[in-house]
Amino acid sequence: MDNKERNEIILKVTCELLEKMNVEVEEAFVEDREGEDEEEQVLVGVKVGNPAGLIGFKGRNLASTQMVLAMMVKNKLGRWVRVLLDVNNYRDEQKRRLEKIVETLAEKVRQTGESAELPKMSSYERRICHMRAADLEGVVTESEGEEEERHVVIKPKV
Repeated sequence: MDNKERNEIILKVTCELLEKMNVEVEEAFVEDREGEDEEEQVLVGVKVGNPAGLIGFKGRNLASTQMVLAMMVKNKLGRWVRVLLDVNNYRDEQKRRLEKIVETLAEKVRQTGESAELPKMSSYERRICHMRAADLEGVVTESEGEEEERHVVIKPKV
């Protein structure tokens, strides 16, 4: 099975799942993404009329739906494909918000010399924060805490 056929199946599974959730899809697409460690990865983008319920508080519904979708895709294809679900460009907006927070806190850390903690967040969100901070002068980041309490700390670079 080539990627085009795989993506068509993923798109069909996505639309079926959202239909069962009573979410009306206005537009949908699937595109290949380069995953870490040569992992098969696709982005499924959908546009819906009322995204709030599907996204949920801090993207929690979106993360859960993405996991269910990934399991359905694995069941249909017989192999694991990392599926990233994006609703109404929420992921891009989320990334921009997190990067702005990191930039603001990094400036504060540089000025005060004191560390700054971000709230607990998913591994995806922490990765965005670490990547943005890596490009900033005078600060380093670490993830601290366990499981649900894991969060990013921005520290002065010594």
